[in-house]
Amino acid sequence: MGEGFAQGSSADLIAELEAILAELRRRLDAYLERGAYDIIAADEGFNFAGQIQPLLNELAEHAVRTRNQLLDLRRTRS
Repeated sequence: MGEGFAQGSSADLIAELEAILAELRRRLDAYLERGAYDIIAADEGFNFAGQIQPLLNELAEHAVRTRNQLLDLRRTRS
C-alpha cells in the first residue's frame, strides 16, 4: 500500500498513526512548556508546529474528499 510501511491492515496503520499523533502532541506540549522560559525552544516549537500543521490539514482534507467521493459512488450504485 504505502511507501516504507509493512503490508499491514488499515487498523494497524491507524494504530501507528495514533501513536505518532500522541508523540507529536507530547512534543508540542513540551515545546510550549519550555518555550515559556527558553526562546530557542519557543522558536523550535513554532517551526515544528508549522511543519506539522499543513501535513495534518492536507491529510484531513484528503480524508473528507475521499469519504465524499465514496458516498457519491455508493449513491450512484443505489
